[in-house]
Amino acid sequence: MPMRLPKHAGLAGPMVLLETPEHDHLAYVEGQLTSVLHDDPDDVSVLQQKYGMLRSQALSVENSARLLDDLLGES
Repeated sequence: MPMRLPKHAGLAGPMVLLETPEHDHLAYVEGQLTSVLHDDPDDVSVLQQKYGMLRSQALSVENSARLLDDLLGES
């Protein structure tokens, strides 16, 4: 994520989006003292939208590499 971005769609914690061989969509969310496997299409849709927001907010591959180089002092 860009360093200048104060908030982003992933601040609520990690999630794993899954698709079964039968094309069912699931989402696994883990937090302190809890973990949930969501199979309700409405819940999964909300998490898929958050993932889409994360992708749109994320740095490009090139900018990510540049940021890592800067942080390591290699540029």
